[in-house]
Amino acid sequence: MPSLPLCLVLALLSTTLVTGFSSSLNATGYIQGVLATVTVNVFVTTEYTEVPVLGNLLAIVNTSQGAYVSYRSGYLEVLSLIAPANITITYITELFKNVNGEYVAEFYNPYTVLTLYLPSNTLIIEVSNITHLRKTDERYELVFSEGEVRLVYIFVEVRASSIARLDWVWIALGVGATGGIGFIAYRLYAKRRREVEKLEALDERDRAIITALKSGPMTPQELIKITDMSKATFYRRIRRLVSMGYVEQFKKEGRVYYRLKKEESD
Repeated sequence: MPSLPLCLVLALLSTTLVTGFSSSLNATGYIQGVLATVTVNVFVTTEYTEVPVLGNLLAIVNTSQGAYVSYRSGYLEVLSLIAPANITITYITELFKNVNGEYVAEFYNPYTVLTLYLPSNTLIIEVSNITHLRKTDERYELVFSEGEVRLVYIFVEVRASSIARLDWVWIALGVGATGGIGFIAYRLYAKRRREVEKLEALDERDRAIITALKSGPMTPQELIKITDMSKATFYRRIRRLVSMGYVEQFKKEGRVYYRLKKEESD
């Protein structure tokens, strides 16, 4: 950022320091992971302006010519050599938190109109205060009005065979973005995804455990001996099979056993 001569800074600061911008603040943000690159367009009416920011600001990456920007807690201080004028500011902020693979954002939107773009390989689980939702080939467009916002999304793997199903999910989200339909659609998608993983994720060692359990429940020690695996490998595999729904754990007379779930043993 270019530096101003001290005399010019003092001259500008000697003016009445009031927040000067038009009643309309518009912003656009591109989301990737926990970060968002936000561009704010503001019409300033005085030399000194304060512009609110979203999230935890990490860097100011671009400003209009003749505008000098610094960060103070929660807002940007803009010193403009020309006023009135249209000013554009772009900054990078940490807007989301990763909570067990879900990207969660809760914030107050200070802008009149905030437009956020998500990559095409994302799926919205929850959203509030939204006024518009649109899908294109490259991304999803969400428009928010001023106020409290909550947005939760996940990344998904899009396969050719699942594109039609994903489109259906997004139609449901568009109809009920602020209610329970979005959650139901996500649950349906998650169930389908688990079924696909069941068919594709098994390897030779997984199948060895399943084959051994077809003869009946066994203790970990018995399975380790039959499958000829190390303890670390066995416990890693058995936990995965349990989480995928192939195997279940139970206790009998104080000992741990594993067995195939009913639908897998049929």
